[in-house]
Amino acid sequence: MPVPRLSNEGDDPLSIFMKPPPYETDEERTDRLRREAEEKRVSDQIDEYIKAERAAMKKKRSDIKLLLLGQSESGKSTTLKNFQLTFAPKAWREERTSWRAVIQFNLVRSVNTILDVLSKEMLSALGGGSTAHLNIAQSSSRPPSGSWSMDALDANLDGNFSSDDEQEVYQPIPASTFPPLKFTSSHSLLKLRLAPLRSVECDLKTFLGAGSTEVTASTSDISQMVATPFDIDYRGSAPPSASLTRRRTNEFAVRSHAAWKRSLGMHTGSSKTRPSSPKAGLDLDGATEVIAGCKDDIKMLWHDPLIQELLKRRGVKLGDSAAYYFHHVDRIANRKYEPSDDDVLRARLRTLGVQEHKLVFEHSADAGSTWCIYDVGGSRTSRAAWLPFFDDAHAILFLAPINCFDEQLAEDPRVNRLQDSMILWKSIVSSKLLTGCSIVLFLNKYDLLVKKLQSGVQARDFVTNYGDRENDAAVFAKYMRGKFKTLLKDLSPKPRPFYGFLTSVIDQQNTGLTLSYLRDGILREHLKKAEIV
Repeated sequence: MPVPRLSNEGDDPLSIFMKPPPYETDEERTDRLRREAEEKRVSDQIDEYIKAERAAMKKKRSDIKLLLLGQSESGKSTTLKNFQLTFAPKAWREERTSWRAVIQFNLVRSVNTILDVLSKEMLSALGGGSTAHLNIAQSSSRPPSGSWSMDALDANLDGNFSSDDEQEVYQPIPASTFPPLKFTSSHSLLKLRLAPLRSVECDLKTFLGAGSTEVTASTSDISQMVATPFDIDYRGSAPPSASLTRRRTNEFAVRSHAAWKRSLGMHTGSSKTRPSSPKAGLDLDGATEVIAGCKDDIKMLWHDPLIQELLKRRGVKLGDSAAYYFHHVDRIANRKYEPSDDDVLRARLRTLGVQEHKLVFEHSADAGSTWCIYDVGGSRTSRAAWLPFFDDAHAILFLAPINCFDEQLAEDPRVNRLQDSMILWKSIVSSKLLTGCSIVLFLNKYDLLVKKLQSGVQARDFVTNYGDRENDAAVFAKYMRGKFKTLLKDLSPKPRPFYGFLTSVIDQQNTGLTLSYLRDGILREHLKKAEIV
């Protein structure tokens, strides 16, 4: 049978190809329609997959990537908790219970630290020796001989600000300065009755995860210390180990927040469902039972005038939240204890490495949107790991503790903490890699600055450029804010606005308001860069 010729040579080739055969039988037509329907179904499925992929990529590009930067103990983790509490309260409430063991650990560790100091002092007293040179304090405060100048900032990028790098961190107290402390049998009884808290501390460490470790100055990788994430080595005029070996900087740390939260049942609200650990001698409820049984003795230890005098003489630093937990021991050392928001905000648990947290907003116009927040390790041994996270970051929240103008870094006692923050700030704002990144400054721990200056510490004794300005927290804060602002203005590769806030991130209400303002500002900048507004 001859093949029919095309009636129109100019017909669209695709249309000609898609035409049914001219002499198609009913059976062939049915088979053809079936094949076409199947092909259309597969094509539609592919289109839907591509559409979903594009939507996912668009959503990923719209997520905000926020970095929390700053030295150790600057308040980064507490700020992250405030983000959760402010913008994801439902998820926060489900997680809050998991912090019970951390809070109990903070309390118990403070008690055991006091007992360590007491034991050494009593042992020395029994031996008739002087306790004046016992190297048991953990204070990071220095006398005025450790003063520093703003003018030294440009000349000392390696972080060696002190003119007396080899100075001892702990100043010996002459034996004749104070009369000897007269301990009684009640102090020996307190030591005995609180002894079970030793094993409780070990058990709580076990509960907080197999990835936990005890970080000390001697175990830190000194060779990896850098002043800023852009440095390739640590340039010091003296070997860091020469100073580090003089300090007791033992601190318990975990590898990941997520790991210990899972092990403690992050979403469990009932004590009956809380897991126990086969590696520990008792479960979490058992630990709570022991702590509750020691409640009265803990109160007696903390309120003992002789103990307070001992801590004062030895300059023992228990941590910013220790006094708060001792003040609330009646509630915390309770068999039915459940953490409050304030308890969790003050909980201290050091983490190693970079912690990623996805914050899903639960209310307002941002409901359902996601921010990826990265909490990076702030010690000088961790800063080399920051650099990869600068890529495609939308915003940086930089925390500088403003109260530490008279303190040194735990990992290197030659370096003043506030100047270290300024060195870090200088490197961040001057980086061309971060030119398109919004940068916000939190001058944090303002509440502790107020207490320190009111106690009589003179800012001018440590910050020589401060001159004869009033020794007032508001005046000092304004002065330091101006210094940070000037660095940003002078060093930014291109003009950028300065956002600087005085904060106390344990103040839940005020921090929440500040974070709301911060969120709006970051979103505006993000939309402008995306050419949406």
